[in-house]
Amino acid sequence: MKEQYIKQVEKELCLPRKEKKEVVRDLNEVFASALEHGETEQQVIERLGTPKEFADSTAEQLGIDSTALQKRKGIVSSVVALVTAITAFVICATAKVGKVPDGAIGQADAQTNIQVEGALSFDLTQIVFLIGIVAAVIAVIQIVKTIRKNRR
Repeated sequence: MKEQYIKQVEKELCLPRKEKKEVVRDLNEVFASALEHGETEQQVIERLGTPKEFADSTAEQLGIDSTALQKRKGIVSSVVALVTAITAFVICATAKVGKVPDGAIGQADAQTNIQVEGALSFDLTQIVFLIGIVAAVIAVIQIVKTIRKNRR
């Protein structure tokens, strides 16, 4: 119960890694001290509030605007996903520009009966294109989430 609570608090905290570790360490000490004084884990959790409430109050005590950090995190992940999608689509487009027709050898304009197979039995551009689509979907989801959070 305690471990699950602490993990949830850690997840909810929008703090730099160093401060997050300090808060988790302090939270472990709170539980240990309370248990030494006869309090149960459930009583400690009730006293501290939900993980979200505890994380928000901790950020407030440290003078950190957690909503601004969450917004920035959402924007950064959206930008990364968009850049990944654009890069994948550019790679696919570049690969298609100089592509020789299937069945052609060299710069021939017509097909031949000779079949040439590469080392890979699949087209790598299809995988890159799929990565681009997935990244674009993730970017859209992140943008929608960020907009919804900003409206609240």
